[in-house]
Amino acid sequence: MATEHFVSAVIVAAGSGTRMGSIAKPLIKIGGKTLLERVVAAFDSCERIDEIIIVEREAGQFDGMVKAKKPLNFVLGGKTRADSVKCGVNAASRADYVCIHDCARPFITAEEADKLILAAFEHGASCACTKVKDTVKYRSDDEKCYYTPNRDNLIAVQTPQVFKKSIWIVADAIARKNGAVFTDDTGAAEHAGFKVHYIECSSENIKLTDANDVKIAKAIYFLKEHGDL
Repeated sequence: MATEHFVSAVIVAAGSGTRMGSIAKPLIKIGGKTLLERVVAAFDSCERIDEIIIVEREAGQFDGMVKAKKPLNFVLGGKTRADSVKCGVNAASRADYVCIHDCARPFITAEEADKLILAAFEHGASCACTKVKDTVKYRSDDEKCYYTPNRDNLIAVQTPQVFKKSIWIVADAIARKNGAVFTDDTGAAEHAGFKVHYIECSSENIKLTDANDVKIAKAIYFLKEHGDL
C-alpha cells in the first residue's frame, strides 16, 4: 500500500554481543532462521515500509545472509547504540519517517509495525510497549530509599519506535548538545519536549540479551509453531 510518506526501517544490529558471550545476536538462529532474517522478513511484509536499512558492526558482516523485495541497504554503526541509530537514520536520505528496531527482538510482526507507523503518522512519534506484570521497586543509589510505584501506571518499552524524521533529528541534536544519554530514542524525544504515543504490543516481542533469553525465544517459537501460543 503506497502512502504519501516514505518510511525507512532502521534495524540496529551493530552490538558487540558481550552479554551473549561475544556471539553476534543477529546471527543467532531460532527455528532455523537468524534473528536478522526474522526481523527483515517482518519488515519486508509491512506494506507501509519502503526500504530497510541494516546497521552492522563490520562492513560486509551480513553479506548474502538476507534477501528482501524492498530495497535493502547496509551501513556501518558507531561506538554506542545512539551512534548506530544515527548512522542508520543518516542513511535514510529519502525518509519522512524512520521505524527504529532492535534486531534482538525477532518476534515483531508486520501488523504491529504497521500499527505503530500509522500512529506515528498521526502523532509524530510512537513506541511499542507492554504492561508491567511484576511489582516494581525504585531503589536509590545508596539503597536507603525504596518506593513502590503503582504497577497500573507502568509500561515496559519495546521497539519498534517510529518517528517523523525531523522530530528524531531535533531530539538527537538536543540530547547530544546537553550531554544527555538515554537507553532508547523515546527518552531523547521526550527530553526534547516531544510527546510519544505508546501502543501495547505482544509480550512475545521479547529482547534477547543473554543465553537464557535464547532459550525462552526457542520455547516461544516452538509453541507458536504448534499452535499453543
